[in-house]
Amino acid sequence: MKQTTLQDTRDRRVTPGRPPSGQERRAGKRPSATDRQGHTRKVKTNSGGGIKKALIINVVNQLAVLIDTGVPLSEALQGITDRTIEPKFRELLQSVTDDVRSGNPLSTALAEYPKAFPPIMLALLRASEASGTMSAMLNRIALYLTKENQTAKQVRGALTYPMFMFAMCIGVTVFLLTVVLPQFAGIYANRGAALPAPTRFLMAVSGQLVDYWAFYSGGTVALAVGLHFWSRTRLGGIQIDWLKLNTPILSNVFRKLYLSRACRTIGTMLETGVSLLETISIVRGVTRNKYYDRLWDEVDSDLRNGNPLSNVLYESPMIPDQIAQMIESGEKSGRLSQVFSRVADFAEEDFDQAVKTATQFIEPLMIVLMGSIIGFVAVALLIPIFSVGKVVAGG
Repeated sequence: MKQTTLQDTRDRRVTPGRPPSGQERRAGKRPSATDRQGHTRKVKTNSGGGIKKALIINVVNQLAVLIDTGVPLSEALQGITDRTIEPKFRELLQSVTDDVRSGNPLSTALAEYPKAFPPIMLALLRASEASGTMSAMLNRIALYLTKENQTAKQVRGALTYPMFMFAMCIGVTVFLLTVVLPQFAGIYANRGAALPAPTRFLMAVSGQLVDYWAFYSGGTVALAVGLHFWSRTRLGGIQIDWLKLNTPILSNVFRKLYLSRACRTIGTMLETGVSLLETISIVRGVTRNKYYDRLWDEVDSDLRNGNPLSNVLYESPMIPDQIAQMIESGEKSGRLSQVFSRVADFAEEDFDQAVKTATQFIEPLMIVLMGSIIGFVAVALLIPIFSVGKVVAGG
């Protein structure tokens, strides 16, 4: 069986006129935006954050309809801006509109807000500006972003329920130990020798929680904050990405998620005329996993060396062999974009099924876990009551 490992990527020299490699992007080298006159303008790397995807999708849909009906781009943008209610997004759209009116392409104006507009959207817009098919491309972008948004909601939905159930389980257990169990302490006082082991254990835990609640509360908060900052380190990110690909039940969801996103992105971009090298440079931001970053680095390197795309995919543990075989067939037949789009269709179906399966499995598992913990607490409390005669008698 293929093993998922993370190795250091190979160094590659920067050559003029090619997209930045994965290693260069990790080093923080971001391409600058240029206006129509060729003047370099600094990209606003901290602009556009916090804008909801739904707002972006709505604007793209409106813009596609207006342009398709013959409304000039700047006029369409201004009309959408005037009808936008959210202040932050309205300000962003007004800035984009002003840039377009000054003679800059729409893709260049949007590139100043990388946190709001994804790289694939900018690449597709650049392709449409070159071919004069902006209306059709905006419809394609809206469809792509809508699917991505739906996929993200599916993942959040699959993870929210078990997290909620686990939090409820912990909350109810703490309530029983800190509020309910102390009410029984008076009954059991000085009868420790007559109490069963589960009850003595719970009373000891309850005493610790009640006497040192401030310590445990502070420790829990410190642990949560520490885990948050640790997850943002390189080592923490690698380990979390490893867990996503290897945790039972959830690994199947994440693997199919990354596969469907990658295939949909590559298929969409190749169909619109974006080069394969630029496509690979953008797909990294779609999978967002260190192990897939390693895969795209290897693909990028092999493509630059003149090797087929399928070579690396056959060797990767993240890509099923049957998928790599279909991609190889697409390369040989010159229909790579169609193959990726077809693969994306049934990869998304597999992802939908994986989410349903994971949810159906996790729900009873969490119910059993919650029931077992609360049941243990309840039984430990009730056993002495059922034998209250022996407890009161001291044995």
